[in-house]
Amino acid sequence: MTEQPENSTSVQLGPTPISFGVLLLKFIGGTLGGAVGSLIFVFIFVIAGAILTPFTTPEAVQDSDFVSPVFVFVTLVMVFLASTVGNMLGTFFLSLTEHDKYTRVSSTFYQIFIVSVIMFILMVPVYFIAASINISATLFAAALHIVLSAQVSQLILEVYANHKYSILGIYGVTLSTIVSAAVLFGVFGVIEKPAVFLFATLPVAWGMFGLVYSIITLVYCWIVNIYDKDYLSIETVYSNDYGKAVEVEESAKAPKAKDEAGADFLRHN
Repeated sequence: MTEQPENSTSVQLGPTPISFGVLLLKFIGGTLGGAVGSLIFVFIFVIAGAILTPFTTPEAVQDSDFVSPVFVFVTLVMVFLASTVGNMLGTFFLSLTEHDKYTRVSSTFYQIFIVSVIMFILMVPVYFIAASINISATLFAAALHIVLSAQVSQLILEVYANHKYSILGIYGVTLSTIVSAAVLFGVFGVIEKPAVFLFATLPVAWGMFGLVYSIITLVYCWIVNIYDKDYLSIETVYSNDYGKAVEVEESAKAPKAKDEAGADFLRHN
């Protein structure tokens, strides 16, 4: 059972509906932001082509279990730079589609950069463990790095945009990540080129986010209109949680001063 708080002053249930035009712009904007980030891959491939040969011609090293530490380091830096730029540009282009919703873009950029640095540090042992296995494991470690950074960046974007529907943001980002993974594995199954797989990861991740999240928002707005219940609002309480917000408000009140009686006397005399 769900209940809306009795003291809720919200007039509109559910998030602001979006039009088909905005949905299309979100898909294009996300894909474009990811594609510009992928240009970083191209640039680094051009200047470090010899080092990144395992990605361009994997058949040359497929029989070897040794992966150069220099290759691992260059790949790590390449993914960090490309994902950071792609995530920020994806955020920027999406913010242009809904100015009223995405109002804290600078704060979002700041948090995306911080989480990118943290992920860069945490992924170092993952890359070297993967490199100790084979080149294919290193490839999937790089793809995992890109997808996770995009997912966290998308969550940050949605929480800053509308924290009231952060649960909807979690659902939307999670489903878009699953769809992105399906698309990427489909691309890899058809092309079987590691370099193309990496190039496609950012555009697909951000493009699917813009598309899938918009579709989920439209479906949720439709559900809210039918059942007149704002299920994914953080202001909606469930089962035994109903009424706890009132108790918290009462306990949060400042205690009366010891000389309150004297203060009342002075105010009335």
